[in-house]
Amino acid sequence: MPERDTYLVTCPSCGTANRVPAASEGKSGRCGSCRQPLPALHTSPLALGDRTFADFAAAYRGPILAEFWAPW
Repeated sequence: MPERDTYLVTCPSCGTANRVPAASEGKSGRCGSCRQPLPALHTSPLALGDRTFADFAAAYRGPILAEFWAPW
């Protein structure tokens, strides 16, 4: 799959599609229309542990796809 230069992130407040540069991955921005915060762009998996997952899930306002693994 070719890499993209930009992604569309929909504002959760007003529904406006905002073009976000791929280089801004992991950073949150502001909607160009209503100036409300946009969720951070994540296009690749993040490795989170038992100490970091709850904080990430509580702060992230977009959908989260999680895969859990245990050694047993």
